[in-house]
Amino acid sequence: MPSIALRAFRAIFPLFAYPVATVAHEAEARALAALLVAQGKRATIQRAEQGFTVSEVAA
Repeated sequence: MPSIALRAFRAIFPLFAYPVATVAHEAEARALAALLVAQGKRATIQRAEQGFTVSEVAA
């Protein structure tokens, strides 16, 4: 039953990721993501056409 409630909650309130920066190297992306996490935010790293994109996840 909890998984049904979780799926319903996520359908009503989806997560959004807002791009913060695109950097050339994965190490830079990890450092920027770590900085965002240290500030209490959630971050994702995704491979982009040119480097890596760091995004902030907003609920």
